[in-house]
Amino acid sequence: MKNTNYIKMSKLRLTIAMLALGAGWAIVYLVPYLQYTWYEPFREFLDISGTKMSFLLSIYGLGNVFLAPIGGWFADRFNYKTIYLISIVLNVVFAVGFLLNPHSYVWCIAMWIGFAVASLMFNFPTQIKIIRMMWPENEQGRAYGFNETCIGIFNVIESSLMMVAFQYAGEGDMGIKATVIANIAMSVVIFVALYFVIPNPTKEMLEASRAEAAASKKDKENHNAVKEVLSVFAHKETWMFAFCIFAVYSFMTTLTYFTPYFSDVLGIPVVIAGWAAIFRQYGCQVLGAPVGGEIATRLKSQSKNLIIVYVVAIIGLLYMLFGANENSSVPFVIFVVIGLSFVCYGGRGYYAVIEECGIPASVTATTTGVAAILGFSPDIFQFTLFSHWLDTLPAIDAYTKMFTFQLVVVILGLLDAILIIRLHKRNQARLAEGKDVEYNGK
Repeated sequence: MKNTNYIKMSKLRLTIAMLALGAGWAIVYLVPYLQYTWYEPFREFLDISGTKMSFLLSIYGLGNVFLAPIGGWFADRFNYKTIYLISIVLNVVFAVGFLLNPHSYVWCIAMWIGFAVASLMFNFPTQIKIIRMMWPENEQGRAYGFNETCIGIFNVIESSLMMVAFQYAGEGDMGIKATVIANIAMSVVIFVALYFVIPNPTKEMLEASRAEAAASKKDKENHNAVKEVLSVFAHKETWMFAFCIFAVYSFMTTLTYFTPYFSDVLGIPVVIAGWAAIFRQYGCQVLGAPVGGEIATRLKSQSKNLIIVYVVAIIGLLYMLFGANENSSVPFVIFVVIGLSFVCYGGRGYYAVIEECGIPASVTATTTGVAAILGFSPDIFQFTLFSHWLDTLPAIDAYTKMFTFQLVVVILGLLDAILIIRLHKRNQARLAEGKDVEYNGK
């Protein structure tokens, strides 16, 4: 179960590779998630309702169900560098495609499916695989915390450049087009950088990964792609890991709705709300992720770090439900939201939980892909549900429903983290007795 076969690099080379991967991850999500920062301008550009706009993300999120497990299997079996580079190329292809016919809703749906192939199939599970293979077992919490920091740094850089393009083009429709063009230009530069800095897996590593995966099967005659992916479904560890992703990602999704909250409820201008959203999303990612990663490393448990995240989230959500009102100080409410974002990103190193669950390194990407079905399912339903509430209910009622929903989710996440800690202790006890870690779904 241990990741002893990792790529050893100097600290400088490792840092450069992690920064490049952060840039690659960030760039492929910015166009499909344009509504995060430019909610109202993007809706007006598409000339559709908020519900229909969010439905694009629901379609996109289906990639976690149908594409991420397949992409994970490919990343576990083939050259992950090649697969990762393909994701950047496809991002450019579909971004250009979107600009060719942006006012056709059917065409946009097709492009958002394409973005799902680029990011959810080829990019996401591959990056998790690459990072696990570049860091030793006892530094996985720090690794994924640093990964989020690198992603956050380039989210700030790339989003800021897109915001500059948006303002330079005069905002409105031309502004949205300019943000996409800026994303395309940055993708080309990032592709070149990634080509030179991502380490290639050695032939020995690829063979070892395949051999370990084959040895883990009770029936080697059933060793094929479909059955390998399906076998991952049978393990309880997959779904315990998946709910960690779901709880934090759902929390993050709810926090993105503070962009319209700032403008609709607090009356902040759209551009200022956009800059606030960039800091809330990406500034907190840069600051919160390394803190969370370091806490997880010092506690020797990402699950324990997640317990801290969930407890703070519960306190914050209770305040938004029962303490915040029209008489509340606007700066204090913004402070609470920024604080919740900071804590949320402190839990984004949840990928380190895969080690605590005793999941073999050889099925890291496959398990991540399967876990994404539940983990990132908020993309399928949560955006559409929340936008429907905003379209049909008074703002206060809509946000009350959002906060109540999220409160239930983080409480369930707290219970899941406790169960993972118990599982990890049981696995450690078996190792101390000289036994192997059980990974049989029982």
